[in-house]
Amino acid sequence: MDKPVTSNPWGALRQFTAARIALGRSGVSQPTAPQLEFQLAHARARDAVHLALDPVALGEALHAASGLPCISLHSAAPDRNTYLQRPDLGRRPDDASRVKLAATATPAVAATTT
Repeated sequence: MDKPVTSNPWGALRQFTAARIALGRSGVSQPTAPQLEFQLAHARARDAVHLALDPVALGEALHAASGLPCISLHSAAPDRNTYLQRPDLGRRPDDASRVKLAATATPAVAATTT
């Protein structure tokens, strides 16, 4: 007897990724539960982008977890709106932070064996 449901070849890959693959379908749409989960995750992500960051608390938590010192740097994006419109500026340090980073950086040591 034939299977009433077509097996999904992507289903076996779900164990290897958190990506939203092989969710199934209800007609031509996603099932309700995965669709609602996506909408909730999207809303949480949007909320997280708009929350204020406490850099002092973050630095203290990182220092407590790693024991390594943290330095505070600023991006080339002057404000949150610019960062949201130009995320490339958010990935670059501003001029003052470049100077601060260069002053605290230690050169990496590479060793080779022959």
